[in-house]
Amino acid sequence: MKNILGKLFGVFVLLSVVNSIGQEVKLPFILSKDDTSIFLKLPFDNQIDSLLFFFDTGAGIAMVDSTVARERGFEINSSINVSGAGGKKSYDMMKGYQLQLGNNVAIDNVSIVLDDLSRLTALYEKKFDGIIGATILDRYLTKIDFGTQTMSLYEFGTALDYSAYQKLPIEFYGGNIPKLPIVFELSNGDKFEGDILFDSGAGVTLIVNRPYKEQHQLYDKLEQKITYTGNNLSNKTFYEKGIIKNIQLGDYKIEKSDMAISLSSDEAGVSAAEGIVGIMGSEIIHRFDLILDYNSKVIYIKPNQLFSKEFKPLINPISFKYSSDRSQIMIASIIETTDAYKKGLREGDIILAIDGFTSNDFSDYEKILRKENTKVKVKYIDSNGKVKTVKLSLTRIL
Repeated sequence: MKNILGKLFGVFVLLSVVNSIGQEVKLPFILSKDDTSIFLKLPFDNQIDSLLFFFDTGAGIAMVDSTVARERGFEINSSINVSGAGGKKSYDMMKGYQLQLGNNVAIDNVSIVLDDLSRLTALYEKKFDGIIGATILDRYLTKIDFGTQTMSLYEFGTALDYSAYQKLPIEFYGGNIPKLPIVFELSNGDKFEGDILFDSGAGVTLIVNRPYKEQHQLYDKLEQKITYTGNNLSNKTFYEKGIIKNIQLGDYKIEKSDMAISLSSDEAGVSAAEGIVGIMGSEIIHRFDLILDYNSKVIYIKPNQLFSKEFKPLINPISFKYSSDRSQIMIASIIETTDAYKKGLREGDIILAIDGFTSNDFSDYEKILRKENTKVKVKYIDSNGKVKTVKLSLTRIL
C-alpha cells in the first residue's frame, strides 16, 4: 500500500444463495508486487466483462465504485449506514445482483454498497472496481494458497487436510470481522497482548487503537518512532510509527529487523474502539497460507514462502498515488522530518522523473528511493505548475 489504515466494518447482508457448491471452485488471484494486496477478477451479474475486486477480510460488506456502477447501469435501490475507520457514513446500495464464482456457481441476490473508490484505488498498482471479503467468507470454506495464488472455495463441512496448519479459534467483531489474540514485544522487552481484527486489506503489520495506545503508554515506550499520515477510504489520519521486536500469532513468532507498528490517533471509528488492541494487516497475514472457516469460527494458518521475508527499512520519505486517469504519478504523502520535505516537495506534486528515470509505475520510483545513503534528483511539477528539480539525501528514517 500504500497503507489502507482503515476499512469498512459492518454487517454484510447476503439475502440468499441459489446455486450451491457441489465441488471445489478455484479462483486465481493476483498478488501485488509488494505482496500486500490480493485482487480477484470475477464476472458480475452476467456482465461480459469481469470486475476486479480488492479482497479484504476486513470488508464486512461488499462495495463497488459508484462510477463503475453508473457505467454498468446498476440500479440503486436502497441505502445503508456503515462504520469504518473514519466513523459512520451513509452509502447508496444495490440489491439483487449476482456474483459469478465459476463452475456454474454464483451468489444470487447480493447486496452491495456504492462509494467513490477513486481516492483509494489511486494508491494501488491496479485500479480495482470493488472491495469484497465477507461476501465470500460468510458463505464458503475458503482456502488461500499464496504459492499458487489460488483461492479455493468449498461447502462448509468439506473434509480438508489440516495436518500442516495450526488451528486458531476466532470470534467476530461487528458481525463478521475475525477477531483473535496476539502478543507483541517492544524493543525494550515489554510484552503486550489482546485481541486484534484480522484485516488483510490493511497493508501494515499492526495498527494499535488509540485507547490501547494510551492505556499502555505505548508512544513513550517505543524507542524509535516517527509521525506520518495515512489514507483510508474517506479521509486522512495521523499515526506514530515505531520499531518493535516481534509479533506472535498462534505459535508462530515473527521476529525481524525493521518491523514496525503504527499507533492510531483516531477519535472515532474502529481505530478508536476500546476492548481490542487494533488491526493486524497483510504484512503479517500474507506470511501464512490460510483456511478460513467462518461456520466453525476458526482460521487455520501455515507459514508460506513469505514467512521469512525481511521488512524493508524505512528510507523512502514519499508515498505515491496515481492521478484520476492514471497518466501521472503524484505525491500522496511525505514525511515532514525528511530532506524531501525540507527541500520543498509536497503532497499533490507531480513526479516527472527520478535520477533521469521516468516510469508510469510508482513502484519503480519506490525502489530508487529505498537506496540508503544515496543522493537522488527529483524532477517534478509543483502546485503552481512550475517544473522544479531538487536533490535529496536518502537516509534511514526509522
